[in-house]
Amino acid sequence: MFHDISANMQEVMHALEEQTARDQPSLRSVDADVARVLSLLAMSAPPGKFLELGCSGGYSSLWLALAARVKGVTLTTVDLNEKKAALARQNIGRAGAADSVQVFHGDAFDFSTRFDEIAFCFSDIEPPELNAKVYESIVPRLVPGGWIVIDNVTSPRYQTVLLERAHADPRVDCVLLPFPKSDLICRKC
Repeated sequence: MFHDISANMQEVMHALEEQTARDQPSLRSVDADVARVLSLLAMSAPPGKFLELGCSGGYSSLWLALAARVKGVTLTTVDLNEKKAALARQNIGRAGAADSVQVFHGDAFDFSTRFDEIAFCFSDIEPPELNAKVYESIVPRLVPGGWIVIDNVTSPRYQTVLLERAHADPRVDCVLLPFPKSDLICRKC
């Protein structure tokens, strides 16, 4: 999958990496290693829907599009910030991934309740503390073996309530990976 990334997509990914390095506070994209892990987890997901809450400029969306394309599904991604949704739509189109990704401007909480049978969900919303609400909405909608990955769990603030809830939740197995801002990765039992 990583060896077959088109030249257009590589170019857009590289441009987004440079833009994020210059302006991380406004773009707030995951780093390349986190994006690759997301893609690998999405590839291992069972049949079902792919959802991304908080697409920023579309960087993680492009990586998830790789898995979506191979699995024959469409990634639905949404951002509350209209400019970021437009930027993501533009970047996804330039990368040639529009056939695998639908970008919406809207509320993550609304979209988290629109789908059942979710196989993979990545949540990267602002402020990160709202992810506890996303977790409670998504976990019941995950198919067995489905994944939810939540970014920024320890930065800028440590999300104790969410972490304690996930670790005690018998519906999921989870791990906190110490990526730059830590990601909570849960798989539905």
